[in-house]
Amino acid sequence: MKLIVLSDIHANLSAIKAVITDFTEKYAADAIAILGDIVDYGPHPNQVISTLESLDLPVVCNLFGNHEKALFSDELARFSSDRGRQSLLYTKSVLSNHSFEYIGRMNHDAMLVTTIAGKDVLFVHGDLSDCYWGKFPLDEMKDDKYARYDYVFSGHTHTPRLEERYYKCDNPGMRDQHRTVFINPGSVGQPRNQNANAQYVYLDFDSETIHFNAVGYDVAGEIASFPEEVDKFYAERLLYGI
Repeated sequence: MKLIVLSDIHANLSAIKAVITDFTEKYAADAIAILGDIVDYGPHPNQVISTLESLDLPVVCNLFGNHEKALFSDELARFSSDRGRQSLLYTKSVLSNHSFEYIGRMNHDAMLVTTIAGKDVLFVHGDLSDCYWGKFPLDEMKDDKYARYDYVFSGHTHTPRLEERYYKCDNPGMRDQHRTVFINPGSVGQPRNQNANAQYVYLDFDSETIHFNAVGYDVAGEIASFPEEVDKFYAERLLYGI
């Protein structure tokens, strides 16, 4: 089982197109997982949704992020700035009925537990303390509520991460340890790790090969598409990946 993992596209059409071209050329993937926040901040929410709909790969999960949650609940208080709230309101004003229907079919729980290639897997936008807004601090990862999973995929922070934790368990054959692998693929459309490229992860469950990918795209063209209604901060940060 070979999986592509995407998160935090944020209506960046140039970035998601570059990512799709990249993983199509490089990997023979079996499925794709989308960890939330496909819209808002960026200028192309409807076009990004159309692009995701056109994917040939089966979709293992398509999670709500905090931005999809806010779109459907009108709960804006948790956004840290007025520009963030204004961006969401603008996104809501331009989304087509078809796009709203697509978002309505996403996983509103912002998490999914499943089994892939015999591995127990958790997909979550945030973390289990808050599936929409949680950011996986290290003390959260020490909590043994994650010990049941072999892989935990999360998004939201826009920062790629790979970390292994070993939890105590009753399994002498494995020296009484259970390994959980935590993976954040980073952000396709609004990276914040000082790398301006569009980022995603490829995972082969059989060989346990994990590739973190960063793909160049037309950043200047995407910035030029931003409307006046969205604060220029969200456009300018694309230049630096911050």
